Amino acid sequence: MQENNNINVLGLKDVTVTKLEEDNEFVHVHACVDKMNTCPHCGSNKIWVHDHRIHNIRDTHLHGKKCIIHLKKTRYNCKSCHKRFERKLDFVAKKHTITLRLLECIVRDFSSVHSISSIAKNFNVSNSMVSRILDVICTHRLALPEVLCIDTHRAHVSLREIVVITSINVHC
Repeated sequence: MQENNNINVLGLKDVTVTKLEEDNEFVHVHACVDKMNTCPHCGSNKIWVHDHRIHNIRDTHLHGKKCIIHLKKTRYNCKSCHKRFERKLDFVAKKHTITLRLLECIVRDFSSVHSISSIAKNFNVSNSMVSRILDVICTHRLALPEVLCIDTHRAHVSLREIVVITSINVHC
């Protein structure tokens, strides 16, 4: 009964929490991915276990402490189509070892004035990971034209100055 409550609180789908450990700095959540019965490629139920791996996935703070999920994942082989696969998890960010919740918290922290290193230290990730996330969410600006015309105009009624910036294409 307690394990089901942990799953609901953490929001981990297709995962069974086996143990929770807490020390001064971290909360360690030990979990394993639920068993698969069919191949996602061909639908066959003739699958066997290839190997087990433990992935350390960082999550948002829990009880004011940094959280690490030690997730035991199983890779399978299909006897019918000969493909190797594992269960897709919707709470882990693609090509990262962090949860989507942590990714959203890092992105939210960009809106306030923090350095990359302070964000990385706060969320227990590397500076390069924060930089990669910033590169992905950063919108690229369009290049300025070769010729840029800036004109100012003072309104007589309100005595406000209006600035007009335009692009002028020069054709020879």
